[in-house]
Amino acid sequence: MNILTFIIARLMPIWIVISAVLALWVPEVFRFLGSTTEWALALILFMMGLTLERKRLLKLARKPVRPLFGSLGKWVIAPLISIGLAVLFFGMSELSYGIIMAGIVPSGTSANLNTFIAKGDVSLSLAMSSFDTLVGPFIAPFLIKILIGSSVDFDYFSFWLKMICVVFLPLMVGISLQSIFPYLSKGIKPFIPVISSLALYTVVLGIVSNAKSVLLQDISILFPIAICVFLQVTIQMVCGYGYAKLLRYSEAECRAILFEVGICNSALAAVLANDTFGSMASVAAMANMICNLVIGSFIAAILASTKNSAYSSITIIENKGE
Repeated sequence: MNILTFIIARLMPIWIVISAVLALWVPEVFRFLGSTTEWALALILFMMGLTLERKRLLKLARKPVRPLFGSLGKWVIAPLISIGLAVLFFGMSELSYGIIMAGIVPSGTSANLNTFIAKGDVSLSLAMSSFDTLVGPFIAPFLIKILIGSSVDFDYFSFWLKMICVVFLPLMVGISLQSIFPYLSKGIKPFIPVISSLALYTVVLGIVSNAKSVLLQDISILFPIAICVFLQVTIQMVCGYGYAKLLRYSEAECRAILFEVGICNSALAAVLANDTFGSMASVAAMANMICNLVIGSFIAAILASTKNSAYSSITIIENKGE
């Protein structure tokens, strides 16, 4: 199982690129997956719910200050940078809506893995991810209404309902099942990375295959999209780290917030952008996904090789608490 998990889940950036290339090469083979993207995303959130143990949520409730301040920074920094770059590169257009959407969704699950690799504070990362995912369905529609609503016909209630159905309900069902049937969830947990990864690749195949015709109309747009999302992810990470330093957080906590602010759930952004604004918006969000996975893995590897004296003490404390 470890080998399968490594091949399918840990090599995710490679498989996402392969999936996107396949979808562009033979779109007719994967076009039918376009109707399954919301279900695939709901499955990912359901799996995430199965991993959110009640004791972790109780810990967040008992000591909420640091995770809440971290999340506050994420919900301010990421949207501001996203709309600034989107307007700078593409004005107010379908492409810019996808860039903005990638910055106003909850943090991505790869942020937790990269925090672990980078010797960051994993408990803080998990607490922030949990909080972001719980409040995201209520904050994201509000931000979309403010940032984009005046420029496009936007149905606030439909968007909010979609986030509730795709994000909040699957997450809560997963948390509930994990609490009611803990042994069942423990049996499923070894398979969660593989199942979630396969569901993510389904999202990529479904969205990119249906966007090929739009992409071919102006293939030159891919280069400015790549530059824009590179800056988006990189600047968010730098600002997230700087924000944590201003709050006098430890080095391990700063590394956790770096990834939580820099890596958003771009798969969710792509699905929502596709349904709300069109296929070009989803392509921009998908480009952000590829970029944050690649940059995140690269930064995590660099930080893993640097000394972090706070990391060992955090590890000892967490082990004593188990």
